Amino acid sequence: MLYILEGCDGSGKTTLAKFLSKILDAEVIHCSQHTPNSDRFFRDIVEASKTRNIIADRFCYGQFVYQEEKDRPLATPYLVPALVALHHLETVLLGAGAKVIYVTAPTEVIKQRLAERNESLIAGLTVEEVQSRYNAIRGLSLLPWVEYHTGGELDV
Repeated sequence: MLYILEGCDGSGKTTLAKFLSKILDAEVIHCSQHTPNSDRFFRDIVEASKTRNIIADRFCYGQFVYQEEKDRPLATPYLVPALVALHHLETVLLGAGAKVIYVTAPTEVIKQRLAERNESLIAGLTVEEVQSRYNAIRGLSLLPWVEYHTGGELDV
């Protein structure tokens, strides 16, 4: 089984991944700017999830939040736009039964966590911009996303 955790830096993805990995006896794969993040890379993870539980601490969606289209490894320049490539990959994810979990927290809580870790968001983005971009890609996704809130008081 493949569980994909997406969300802003500081939202609690890695903490949730560690917790779930113990419960599900799952391997955690952290996809970052240092991993290939190509279509083949993600399809290999999906294939591996057919024989063992995998939790992806980020997956393909972060490219649409943190990178410009020309810089997204998922796209094939001049051949396949990134959104088309994403939808092709999502059909594979659907077939494999992958689950996407959007990990979020109140904006101020995320900002506090980042400050405590002396971190800032890549590409000079604000927390609000990242959250807005995640909401946009969630709206374009073919897969249903489950929302998981961490920390802080929530307005209902």
